[in-house]
Amino acid sequence: MDARILIIDDSRAVVESLTFILSKQGYQVEYRCDGISGWRRLVAGADRRATMPDLLLLDLNMPGTDGMTLLRHLRADERFALLPVIILTVEDDSVTRLEALKAGANDYLSKPVQAAELSARVQALLGLKLAERRQQQRMERLVEAGRALLSTHDLKSVLNHVMQIAVAEMNAEGTSIWLQMPDGSLRCQAAYGKNIEHLAGIQLASGQGIAGWALKHRQPVLVSDAQDDARLFRKADEKTQTRTQNIIAVPLFVRETGIGVLEAVNKKQGLFSTIDLAWMEVLAPLAAAAIANAQLFQVLRQRTAELQTRNEDLDAYAHTVAHDLKSPLAQIVGFSETLEQEWANISDDELHRYLRGMARNGRKMSRIIDELLLLASVRIMDIEIKPLDTESIVAEATDRLADLIEEHQTLVTLPKTWPVALGYGPWVEEMWINYISNAIKYGGRPPRVELGAATQPTGMVQFYVRDNGPGLTSEAQARLFKPFTRLDQVRTKGYGLGLSIVRRIAEKLGGHVGVKSKVGQGTTFTFTLPSPPDTG
Repeated sequence: MDARILIIDDSRAVVESLTFILSKQGYQVEYRCDGISGWRRLVAGADRRATMPDLLLLDLNMPGTDGMTLLRHLRADERFALLPVIILTVEDDSVTRLEALKAGANDYLSKPVQAAELSARVQALLGLKLAERRQQQRMERLVEAGRALLSTHDLKSVLNHVMQIAVAEMNAEGTSIWLQMPDGSLRCQAAYGKNIEHLAGIQLASGQGIAGWALKHRQPVLVSDAQDDARLFRKADEKTQTRTQNIIAVPLFVRETGIGVLEAVNKKQGLFSTIDLAWMEVLAPLAAAAIANAQLFQVLRQRTAELQTRNEDLDAYAHTVAHDLKSPLAQIVGFSETLEQEWANISDDELHRYLRGMARNGRKMSRIIDELLLLASVRIMDIEIKPLDTESIVAEATDRLADLIEEHQTLVTLPKTWPVALGYGPWVEEMWINYISNAIKYGGRPPRVELGAATQPTGMVQFYVRDNGPGLTSEAQARLFKPFTRLDQVRTKGYGLGLSIVRRIAEKLGGHVGVKSKVGQGTTFTFTLPSPPDTG
C-alpha cells in the first residue's frame, strides 16, 4: 500500500516495533524522536519541501513539546486540519483519551501496542484518507473537465466529452444525453458506450421513460433494478443485447429551465450508489452550461451566416435593380427626348411606336419592382397554407403570359389532372410564371413547354416545367437558383430575380427546387410542395 506514516515518539524501542509491523504491511515509515523535530518535518511536507505523511502516530508523553501541545498546534493550522492522528499513550484512563479526542485526535492506541490492533486502526484511517483523496482527485478532474467543456463551442464535441467523462468516472457501461425539443419531447441527442449507441435519435414523449420522468419532476433518479421500474422505456431496451439493470438520470437545468437529461446505464461492477448520484449532480450543471453555451454559439453562427447571406443579397439587390431598371429607363428617356426634339417631324406610325415602347419599358420596370417586393415579402410574410387548386393557378399563370406565349408561338402541354399539394396560391402562381417564362425564353424555336406533376414516395408533390431548349452544362446548372444569377446575360429578357424567387418560395412553403438537364436534350425545372396529410 503506497501510504506514508510518520511516527513521533521518544522511545526507540517503540519506534522500532511500530516500524517493523507497518513496514511488513507495505507502508513507508518515517520517525522523529521529539515534538520540535516532528513539527519541522510536518511543516516541510506542507511547504512541499518533503512529502506530506498520510497518517501521524503521536506519542503524548515526550520531553519538551509534548504530544498534546503538538496536536493542538496541528489542529490550529489549516494545513494539517485533515491529517489523521492516532495518539500513543501509556495512560489507559478515559480522561486522557477524551482530552486527546477533544484536542483533535482521530483515534488512540495504548502502549504496548498490539500488532493486530495497530493494523486495524491504521487501515481504517488510511481507508478514509484514501477515499478522501480519490474524491478530491475526482473533483479536480471535474473542475478541469468543466474548463474544457466551457471552452468548446461545438455541440457534438461537448456531448461526446460529457459522456466520456461520465463513463470513466461512473465506471458505467454507457451514458446518453437527452435534449428537450420545442414540443416538450426528449430526443436522445447522443449515446456512448457498449450497447448504448442505438439510443441515438430515439424520441420520448413528455414524461416518458426514466429520463422523461426525471425532467418532468425536476428530480434526479437512481434506479437499482430498472427491469422492475414501470418508467423504463422498454422499446429502446429491447434493442440492446444486455438488458438495462441500473440507471442514474439527472435533469439538466440552465437558469431553472430544463434543457435535457444526462443518463448513465449499468455500472460495470456492482450497482450505482448515492455517491455516484451525488457526483452526477455535480457534473450536471457543468454539462448543462456547456451544452447551452454550444447551442447558443451554434445559433449565433447560424444567424451570422444568415446575416452575411442577407448582406450579400442586399448587395445583389443593388446591382440587380441598378442594372435591370437602367435599361428600360434609358429607353424611356431616349424615346422621351426624341419626341421632345423631333415632335413636329414624327409620323403617326413612329409616334405610336415610341409610345408603345415607352409603355412596354414602363411595364417592364413595374414587373421588376413587383418581383423585388415579392422576394422581400417571402422573407417576412406569414401566410396560411391551404390545399391548392393547381389547375386554376396554372390557368391564371398562362393567361398572364399570353402575350409571351403568342409572340413565340409556344405550345404548352398540360396534364389532365393535378395531384393536390399544400401552399399559398399567389406565391405558387409566381413560381409557375417564372418557370414557364424561362422555358419560353430558353426553349427551342418554336418553344415546346410541358407542365406536369407527380407525388413522390416521400409524400411531397413534385411539379415540373420541361422545355425543348439546348440544355445546360453541369457548370451552368450549379449556378442556378443563386440570388440574381442570369442564365445568359446576352440572350435573356428576364430580370435575374426569377429563380431566386422560386427557391425562396419553395423553401418557405416546406419544399425545394431542382433542375435536370443535358446539353442538346432540353431542361426540366422542378419544385416540390407538401401533400395534405392522409386522413384515411
